[in-house]
Order: sequence, then structure tokens, then C-alpha cells
Amino acid sequence: MNRLPAFGGVLAMSIGLVLYGAPTAAADKDPELGEIVVTAQKTSESLSKVPISISAVSGSALEDAHIADYADLSRAVPNVSFTSFGGPGQSNIEIRGIASQAGSATTGIYLDDVPISVLNIYSTGATEPRFFDIDRVEVLRGPQGTLWGAGSMGGTIHFVSNQPDLHRFSGSANTSIGGTQRGGLNYEADSVVNVPLADGVAAIRLGALYDHLSGWIDRFPVGPSGTPNGPLAATRINTVNTSVVRATLEWKPTDALSITPAVFLQRVSTGGQDTYSLALPQFQSPTLVPETARDEYAMTSLSVKYDFGWSDLTSITGYFWRNDERNIDGTVYDSGFIAGPYGPLQALSPRVPAGEAALGALAAPVQFNTNVNQVHEELRLASKQGPDDTWSWLAGLYYSRGRTGLLDNEHIPGFGATFQQYYSSTTDALLGDPFTNDLVYYAFSEFVNEQKAIFGQVTYMPVKGLKLTAGARYEQATETLAFQTAGYFASGTPPYSGSASGSATTPKAAVSYEITPSTLVYASAAEGYRDGGVNRPVPVPLCSSDLALLGLTQAPPAYKSDSLWSYELGAKTRAFDNALTVSGAVFDIRWNNIQTDIILPTCTFDIKDNIGSAESRGIEAELSDRITDHFRVTLGGNYTSAKIVDPVTILGVQKGDRVPGVPEYTVATSAEYTQPLGEGVRGHLSVNAQWIGPSQGTIIHGDPDFSRPAYFVMGGNIAVKWERFEVSTFVTNLLNQDKALQKPNIAGVEYGITTRPRTFGVGGKYLF
Repeated sequence: MNRLPAFGGVLAMSIGLVLYGAPTAAADKDPELGEIVVTAQKTSESLSKVPISISAVSGSALEDAHIADYADLSRAVPNVSFTSFGGPGQSNIEIRGIASQAGSATTGIYLDDVPISVLNIYSTGATEPRFFDIDRVEVLRGPQGTLWGAGSMGGTIHFVSNQPDLHRFSGSANTSIGGTQRGGLNYEADSVVNVPLADGVAAIRLGALYDHLSGWIDRFPVGPSGTPNGPLAATRINTVNTSVVRATLEWKPTDALSITPAVFLQRVSTGGQDTYSLALPQFQSPTLVPETARDEYAMTSLSVKYDFGWSDLTSITGYFWRNDERNIDGTVYDSGFIAGPYGPLQALSPRVPAGEAALGALAAPVQFNTNVNQVHEELRLASKQGPDDTWSWLAGLYYSRGRTGLLDNEHIPGFGATFQQYYSSTTDALLGDPFTNDLVYYAFSEFVNEQKAIFGQVTYMPVKGLKLTAGARYEQATETLAFQTAGYFASGTPPYSGSASGSATTPKAAVSYEITPSTLVYASAAEGYRDGGVNRPVPVPLCSSDLALLGLTQAPPAYKSDSLWSYELGAKTRAFDNALTVSGAVFDIRWNNIQTDIILPTCTFDIKDNIGSAESRGIEAELSDRITDHFRVTLGGNYTSAKIVDPVTILGVQKGDRVPGVPEYTVATSAEYTQPLGEGVRGHLSVNAQWIGPSQGTIIHGDPDFSRPAYFVMGGNIAVKWERFEVSTFVTNLLNQDKALQKPNIAGVEYGITTRPRTFGVGGKYLF
């Protein structure tokens, strides 16, 4: 098969479709480019028939491109972006410019229909399951609240794992070894086995993975003044060790009934953060104390499906637990604040400059612990959907209850003794606090969120090929907060409790038409919604001056829900026996009453409030083409203009400022060539490249992270494949892109974050 001469004409036609509002979707990495089945609408459908902008990346594609985390995924899938705060499990995920660091997540994250999203909290990021034994990752762009809930106002990322095979014993073993420039040895080993327990009735699938990534950042302690505070303390600190265990059992006692319990366990331990000083030589961390972290997940689920013949009943019961322990260096905003120009030592008379310098240089470790427990139940009934059915429908009930405990524990070891040495008095006498056990701040927050919802969607086909879809979700939600605090920075704040509640109906409507059996056009309108919540109190009078600038005397007790309307026009087309697929969409999103995290600059605490509105407009497109039997190319990208439309003068936010964290454009491309090398032997070569446009990192003009640069990365893979065995060599970040891509302020220090330096390795895989 060779149709190179015809390709130019079809490509021109495809580009025309894109420019007129076209496509989206994404291609499975299957060499035949067959129809991809997705569950975007809670039923199994061909991707090309779903009137939603979707990318579906197969497990094999994830492996070939070495896509291991959200940063990698955001470069490979149009209109997905991220903001990192220093390592695995510390990123916020954004889709189509809907980004916020306050309140609930704006992107829903699901593992096999179980929600694993968490609140936007400064001490942790989005749940990040390892891409292991995954059938595919579905990225659903645009508000998906009707079927996926309030946390999906920007979109949904759905991880779909491989399921047990009831008939065939099989498995795989995979290993790799390599290195990272400036780092050390990397290695990984994983294995999966599928065991039928009774042919056609029951099977179990077990998998385990261990992965070690070397660090490439050194720790060179620097004091609050920016001067070195000792020699090089440690090298290659930001090591990452990941362990995963998963087990899935499927039992099918009758043809109509299937019962599938599953367990997923993951632990990620890091020796340091992926952050480095912008003032030191490249890739050196200025921290006085080690910034280790351990992030653990456990997800259990029970899926029960029953086929009534005329409909399918599905029950998904899930439990998700996460414990994220993180240690950071708080020297600047604890020791440095107390001894700094706004600190209490400046008010003492007489001043003791030597004492201020000594106290300000004391290392201040901060311990964050975020613990999440949530239960979930969804019960839905869906009609059988035939190609000629006039009506199809789905209805469901949903309940979830989540508890989030946040511990903030901050000490300055040696503070009391040093204070006594220089001031010949106690901290209680001169500062009004005993600093017991050198405690400077302790806070424990317990949020409890409860959601109840009923949802449904119906599709009517008045004539063949034309479908009219309408859906809605009605939700009631409550959030309660219990808060207690102690220490100097608590300013005597008493224990606090608060609550917030609300309800909303979020509608959706779509019309789609199959111009031909292989070309679909559609238009949709949908409302996205996010629950409101409760604010923790901030200490007064410590934060009084910051609050006064906002016209407040205390933190608002609660913040309200925010919502958006999204309008989308898209198309999907296939040609040459599915060898060519093109998809794309244009969209216009109006986002109002945005939940915003407001940092109080003097006291460094934060509050959440509803401020301003934004508009996100753009176009996205994807193309995949098997040009010959041996050669295939993919191309995808987007242009997004996500901007503030209402200025917020009090925060310095101007009309036309970009929504933080959203690149102006992304382009991703790959090329794969496969060639027979002999009887039963194939050679495989692939290269990939991604261009990421500039973005704005914060709402604060003049902040180092305000303007983020554009950048380019590329990688490749060479493999030789036999029937059951494969050997390969790979490289990521081939050109060793090393510019600072993000410059977050963490604990009062401006850091740099970039991509992992050039990483390479060799691997082998055995199938049985």
C-alpha cells in the first residue's frame, strides 16, 4: 500500500476542515489505526462517533514516547497544560485555559470510573497515577459536568486500565536501564500476568512496577541574605523512587452479570524537589534542609454490571486514599520573616543586629501532611445503543463523601536558645509567645465535602445520521471545615468551624450529523460548574494590613461557586480505510465569578475569594496518517487565547492579562517507521517533537514567573521486535533543553523549574 501522491490532496482537505471549525480526537498507536473505542459518555462508543473533543492515547503510545507524567502528557495532547510546584504529585492540571489554584480542581481525574481528584491545596497537587498497565488515557476537553461531575468544568482525564482476559494466560516482563545528564543511573522493572481461574468465568490480572530516577540537582545551602551558608551539602538530591502494585479480578457467573473488584497501590518517594535557585549556578538548590517527600495512593473499587437485554445497569463503588508527606525549607518565610524588615524584632528596643542576623539564619523545616479519604458510589442505567435506534439514553445517581486533612507544622530549631543568648530574655516576655519546642506555627484543617447528584442524557435521531442530545445534572454539595492552630504566627486564633452549601443544575446540548459514514460534524453548548467552599481564618493582627488593602478586617468565611458556558463546533473525518484520521474543534468559553487564591504579601497567608471573569477561545486539531504500510505520522496542536476580561485593580490584574498557566499554543508531532528485518523480525524507529508556546505564570505583574518562555523538546526510540521479545533504546529531551520554564515562589523563595535533562536508556520486553 502506498498513496503518497494522494496524501497532499487529502491533507489540504483536512486542513480545510480544521480551519472551518473541525476536529479533535487522537489516534491509538495501533499500526492499523482501527476504530478506537472510548467511554467518554459512560458507554462504549467509537471515538469518531462521539460529539466531544477527545484525545485517546493508547498504552503502547505512552510507552513508545516515554510519557510518564502530566508534564509529558501536556506536551503530547493539545490544550492540556500544567503548573508545577516542584516534583511528582505537585502539579495543577488545566484544560482549555481553565486554570485555578483555589477551591476544587478544575479538571476531573478518574481511574477506571473512580474519581481521584483532590482540592487545590498549596501543599499538594493533582493525583498522578503512574502510567502502568494502562489500556489508554482519554482526555475529554470542555466542561464534562453532566456525566462526570462538578470537578470537570475544564475537562476530564480518564485513565482506563487493562482488564482481565477470561480465556487466555498471558503476561509481560519489562526492564530498562539508562542515565540522565548531570544525574546518575536510572532503572525500571515491571511485570504483568493474566491468569484465567475458570475459562470464560473468572480471571485475575496482577501487575507490579519499581522505577528509580536519578537526581540532577545539587543542594548548596544559602542563607536568607542570599549568601552561602556552608559548603555543598548533597548532590543529585531529586531522586524519585516509584512502586506500584495493582490487581484486578473479573468474575462472570452468568453471561449477563460481571463483578470486578480492583486494587491500585502506589508510593512515590523523592529525595528532593525539582527546583533550583535562579541566583546560583545552574541546577543548585539553595535549601538549608532536605526537602524530601513521600506520596502514597490506594484505590479500591467494585464494579458490577448487569445486562438486562434492553439496557445495562452499572454500579461503581470506589474508595480513594492519599497521604502526601512533604518537607520544605521555610527559612525565608519563618526565620527570615521574624528577623526581617516587617518582623517583630524590628520593634524591640534596643535593636540587636547580631541577634537579628543569627535568628534569621536559623534553618526552619516545615512539615506538610495532606491526607485524603473519599468514598464514591455511582449507579447508572444505559439503553442499548444500536446504529439505527431512534432513541438512546442514560440516567444515574451519584454520591461521594471526602475528607481532607491538612497539617502544617513549622519549627525553628534553636530559636529559643539563640534568642535568650542575644536578648538576655525569653521570647514570651519580649515577643508574647513562648515558642514551646521552638514551634513557630501549627495548623490542622479538616475539610469534609459531600456531593449528591442525579444526572441523565438522552439522544434522539429524527433522521439517519442526525442526532440531537440533551443532558443535565442536578447536584447538592456541602463543605465543612474544622480548624485549629497554635504557635507564634497563629496570633491566638481560636479553634474555628464553618460550612458552605449550594446546589446547581448544569445543562448540556449537542447536535451532530454524519455527512458520510466516516465524517461527523457537531456543535455543542454546556455549562461547567464548581462548588464553593470555606476559608480558613488568617491570624489577626498579623495579617491586618494585608486585609485592609483588600477592604477586609478578616478572611471571608466562605467563597462562592463559579461557573462557565462553553460553545464548541467540531468535526471528525476518516479516509483510506481509516488510515487517515483528522479531528478538531473551535471553542468559546465564558468563565464568571472565578475562585481565586489571594496571597497576602506581608504575612504570607492566603484567602480564597470570587474575583473577575475570563474568556478562553481557541482552535485545536489532530491528524494521524498511515502514509504507507511502514510509515506513519501524527500532528496535533492548538492555539488558545485565555484572557482576563474584568480587571481586578486591587490585585493589579489588568484586562487582557492571560489566565495563568496556559500556553498560547502547543504543537506535537511524531513519525514512525517500521521495516521487516527478516523472518518474524521487525525494526521500529520513532521520533517525536513538541513546541510549547509562551504563557503567563501568575497574576502578579513584576513577579519572575509572570512571563514564561516558549520551548522545544524532542525524543526518539529505536526497537527491534520479535514475536515475543523486544529490545529498544530511547532518548528524551534529545537537545537537552534547560531554560527555566516556570519560576514559582515557594516559601518565599523564587525557584526555577525545567524539564528533566537529556535522558537515555536501553530496555527489553518479553511477552508470554
